[in-house]
Amino acid sequence: MRFILTAAVSALVLSACVTYEPADAPAAEAGGQTAAAPITEGAIEAHIRFLADDLMEGRDTGERGFDIAARYVESHFRQYGLEPGAADGGYHEPVPLYNIAADPGRAAMSVDGEALTAGEDFLVAPSAAHDDSAIEAEAVFVGFGLDLPAHGLDSYAGVDLDGKIAVMLAGAPEGLASDVAAHLGSTRTKAGFAAERGARGVIVIAAEGLTRWDFGRMAQAAAGARPSMTTPVASGPDSIAVSATIPGATAERLFTPSGRSYADMLAAATSGREIESFETGATVRLAQGTTREPVASANVIGVLPGSDPDLAHETVVVTAHLDHIGICQPMAEDPICNGALDNASGTAAMLEGARALAEGPRPRRSIVFIALTAEEKGLLGSAHVAANPTPAMGEMVANINLDMPVMLYEFNDLIGFGAEHSNLGPIAAAAAEAAGSALSPDPIPDQSLFVRSDHYNFVREGVPALFLMTGFSSPDPEADEGAAFLRFLGTDYHQPGDDLSQPLRFDQGARFATINMEIIRAVADSDTRPAWNADSFFNAD
Repeated sequence: MRFILTAAVSALVLSACVTYEPADAPAAEAGGQTAAAPITEGAIEAHIRFLADDLMEGRDTGERGFDIAARYVESHFRQYGLEPGAADGGYHEPVPLYNIAADPGRAAMSVDGEALTAGEDFLVAPSAAHDDSAIEAEAVFVGFGLDLPAHGLDSYAGVDLDGKIAVMLAGAPEGLASDVAAHLGSTRTKAGFAAERGARGVIVIAAEGLTRWDFGRMAQAAAGARPSMTTPVASGPDSIAVSATIPGATAERLFTPSGRSYADMLAAATSGREIESFETGATVRLAQGTTREPVASANVIGVLPGSDPDLAHETVVVTAHLDHIGICQPMAEDPICNGALDNASGTAAMLEGARALAEGPRPRRSIVFIALTAEEKGLLGSAHVAANPTPAMGEMVANINLDMPVMLYEFNDLIGFGAEHSNLGPIAAAAAEAAGSALSPDPIPDQSLFVRSDHYNFVREGVPALFLMTGFSSPDPEADEGAAFLRFLGTDYHQPGDDLSQPLRFDQGARFATINMEIIRAVADSDTRPAWNADSFFNAD
């Protein structure tokens, strides 16, 4: 009964909409075809009120609340006339998810026969691919573990990794742009390079000063860790038998046979000097055991077919994660993390963009709309679908990602993650300007937001991507200079307070959704397909 009443309230709200309309919005398209009705704040409110209702129990991956929310998205895709995009001909594309945990009794590390202590001298990561695995081999130090000679990053020069264990520093060299540094500092990126060079094991040195998570913090977190969720494609190559993390003291032991000084190497790394790779001379044994349990969840995919026979096979992929973190504080008076802003707001923007585009003149390229699962577990739904697109997803040429617009204030600007890397940037700037806004650079690069939302997995697959975040500038002095945004991050983000009791500015949600819709429309209708800028780090040409 509560479900029926909530749906009824949503329908009533939809019928009493206040319109956000760009100043230069056309009344009709060429040829006399009427443009779609504008996106309204009432429609944005209706979606958020449903998706962030306590009935959804925080939309946790694999739980009933997420499944209800997924059916809600499917029902709207059907209403808008979107075609099903899953491989089986439906709307729900399963993602192979697993809860995994390291078995402490099977974690082991030794250096030249001397056994080390788990939790003090090393941590072994659970494996997405192997229930039990071990390797004994020579350890080879490879600096930051980066194999990009064309960019002056050649950690593997002069060393042989075939069948050996790659030992590398956490983080990335100084002097890189924040998004590039975040990408290269990813353990998944580093493990990929090591595997391509033939390594069978990976050891990361979590040195203080090189990473936000040094070994002490990691060991403390691991001591009380619950199972983590993963999907195979997001977990690094299967050829890596064991991955471990060590502190500086253990690194000293590894370096001793070579006569090299770990302290000197660390000083070089923190000062930006060149780091030499070398064979340590130490033989290391690593072993791990993993327990796993499958989790049933799916991405929801709807397709708006393109109108141009020559371009319809090219697709603009629009993503918004539907999941949140569920019943996050079971013993509290308010136990549910509803995720009104994170990310019912982005899902609402995607749904209304889909409706407006479906009702208006049909875009030339096809548009694929995906409500993603398991973003909060490590961008897992997007990792899977970006690497394994369904046949209905065609040839992906761009990704527009909608994640957590902080619609608590009137925004003057938007942060365009990825805008500087492709010709999506000028398109986004024009759409923002038409709505009385502008693009600004990343104001908090230390947070590595570029790799913390779903667009990143499409970038990894070579697809130009854009992720807009509401900016730090506002005409309201109480919200200006990032005050409102940072206040949300420091109080209600990933807390029960991210719910419908917040002073949500649905008008700003409609404005945000309209800007993104115009970007999607422009990309889908452009004569030229999206392309990386020639000087972009992510341009593989």
